[in-house]
Amino acid sequence: MADLNDLTQNVNIWDDAKSKSVTVTTDGAKERLDVSLGAANEFQLRAFSPVVDFDSTGVSLNTSTWNTLLTVTGEGKLDFIACVGASSAYRMRLTVDGTETFDIAMSDLSAMGLSNATNVPLWAETADKNFRYNPNEPVDYATSLKIEAKAVTATPLLKYLITHREPA
Repeated sequence: MADLNDLTQNVNIWDDAKSKSVTVTTDGAKERLDVSLGAANEFQLRAFSPVVDFDSTGVSLNTSTWNTLLTVTGEGKLDFIACVGASSAYRMRLTVDGTETFDIAMSDLSAMGLSNATNVPLWAETADKNFRYNPNEPVDYATSLKIEAKAVTATPLLKYLITHREPA
């Protein structure tokens, strides 16, 4: 990397057409590079609206089929999943853009030491009945998002709260 204070090391930054170097603005004792992030440079911020899906009544899970908790078609960002089970006898599955991200039983999270481990993005708590998925960054999906649950044994009742964002 060039030392910006050493003027013997000439460094030029050019635009894509290589027709001109970038402009520099002097601000007191500092020199700043001028950067254009306009539409001509194809940079655009997108607004996303928050969406909360909540079921406090609960879904009765069974062992033969997956129960869909949330399906979204289109683009967006997944922020958080919280589930409260009547027992720990269930699995959670997340599918992003048609690719399974995880399919995991609560007992497997506990066996891996992810029980009450709130410093990780994926964990089980309260005797492995509660499931949490809190990724460090939102999970981007371009075409689809699907969150499902299935009983391992019996028919536990599952309540959930899912937060995600959709384009405004």
